Amino acid sequence: FAQNLGLNVLLEVHNLEELERSICPNLDAIGVNNRNLADFTVDIQTSFDLVNRIPDEFLKISESAISNPQTIKELKTAGFNGFLIGENFMKTNNPGASIKEFVAQI
Repeated sequence: FAQNLGLNVLLEVHNLEELERSICPNLDAIGVNNRNLADFTVDIQTSFDLVNRIPDEFLKISESAISNPQTIKELKTAGFNGFLIGENFMKTNNPGASIKEFVAQI
């Protein structure tokens, strides 16, 4: 339905079981959320563990637990196409300036 409206569809997963159970051809992207929703801890290793399990026809997005430009470089090298970063910037006094500085280091 979303694609009929011209929208892209992103499936968010937290582990291999969710990925294997939920993957379907109508998706455009798969986001790996590195945040454990049970206790809100984050572990970037989740993305590294799942990246090669995501078929190449989907955009691969790493979500959460990204707080430095080096992590972006490593995730990109591993095969991710995009990144969701929010909390890292919202903790600063000037999120806009923080984003600009962060991106300049990539």
